[in-house]
Amino acid sequence: MKKDNGLRRLVYDYYETRIRFGFYQYGDCLPSIPQICENFHLGRTTVRAALELLEKGNYIRTAERKAASVIFVAGSCQFRENAARYYLPRKEGILDLSEAGKLLFVPLWECALRQWSRERWECILHDLSNIVPGAVPLTVKFYMGVLSSWNNQLILNLFWEVIRYLRFPYLSNRDEPRITAGELMEVLRGDGISFLKVQFQDIYGRMIDELLDFIGQSAEEFHLESLEKVPFRWNIYRRRPQMRYTLVSVIIREILTGIYPVGSYLPSLPQMENKYKVSLTTVRRTLSILEALGVTRSFQGKGTQVFMAPVEIDFTLPDIREGLRLYRESVQLLALTAGGITQYTLEYVQEGKRKELGDRLMMIQEQKKSYNCFEVILTFIKEECPLAAVRECYGQMAELITWGYPFMLLRLQDKSLDQRYQECVRQQIKLIREGDYAAFSAGWGVLLENEEHQCTAFMKAVSGNIDKE
Repeated sequence: MKKDNGLRRLVYDYYETRIRFGFYQYGDCLPSIPQICENFHLGRTTVRAALELLEKGNYIRTAERKAASVIFVAGSCQFRENAARYYLPRKEGILDLSEAGKLLFVPLWECALRQWSRERWECILHDLSNIVPGAVPLTVKFYMGVLSSWNNQLILNLFWEVIRYLRFPYLSNRDEPRITAGELMEVLRGDGISFLKVQFQDIYGRMIDELLDFIGQSAEEFHLESLEKVPFRWNIYRRRPQMRYTLVSVIIREILTGIYPVGSYLPSLPQMENKYKVSLTTVRRTLSILEALGVTRSFQGKGTQVFMAPVEIDFTLPDIREGLRLYRESVQLLALTAGGITQYTLEYVQEGKRKELGDRLMMIQEQKKSYNCFEVILTFIKEECPLAAVRECYGQMAELITWGYPFMLLRLQDKSLDQRYQECVRQQIKLIREGDYAAFSAGWGVLLENEEHQCTAFMKAVSGNIDKE
């Protein structure tokens, strides 16, 4: 996380929130650049870029070899109104995330902790018992440290986007857990995961309760009931340009769902420019990636034909490596969370919706398109899960996972994609028709876990071959 791929916005949001809501007031000094770097695990260039944004926004003044000082002026009433204007439109989103977070983050958190060594535990518990005032809240720092152990940029990206939306962890350190030496030893001897889970759930529960009280009071106080609602949105890509990655996913999904069958031709460049509302340059770059993946072939004077067959992929191309990374990371995130989320959704929906899911799986099996099981189940969750944040995240991952189909073809070689997933889909149909939703959800999770393991092995093999060249 040393490169500045938009991460300066994290630092900017953190201090902008604290200044606008009155945690830092006129004349106060922010931590030094080295301290901020340590708190956020970011490089100096990124931190300086964030401070420049704050200075341009007239929040701080920077000086050579001095900590930045706050120049934003407001009274206590204005600080309170600033907070109200931010939180009132996000009330529903915050309540939703308080539930969705249990399904999205707790499995990642618990699974990572179970793999920790005693030394790693001692290190993190030392941090928990030594809180530095004004630093990133320990709850945030702890989660970031745990989630970093997955070596998955997508997971960290999701975590930071949620924190940026909630913002209340930015506001105070007063409720951070303080662990004594005696308690530390008890944690190491006992179930440290359960202990910390209770600690942090208690903290966030109280934060949400206090925030809801504040929202209720401030809505009437400032007459802000008519503010437009702001839902949570997951901005995945921090690298630019973004559109070509999105458009690659869209076109592959359209091919897999039969909009553009194998052998057919994609629309002309101007038609694609108009259809997808992107520039001609983006269309050309997208088609270049698709051809490199073996998804399409271009013919002079005829156009771009859907090919979808294994080819020699040049894995030294940055776009290809980025696509493979996005696929692996999305599959890993799904593998860790899909079991619980799928069961939660199945238990929520009416019987008719569960039957529809079984029918969709049966249809792709009959069409010999069992490989579309990912699309079918992710679409089901995206459409039917009662939690908006889950729908948002799984909708995004349904897009990312499409990058994997060309790599699957290359990996499987002579075996068709349909053959690869036929038996799994057959079992899933049987389980959902029997009403065994727990087993169905677990089976879906196992499929994703196997997919992630195979993708990781494939990436290691590819990296090894590139290193030899």
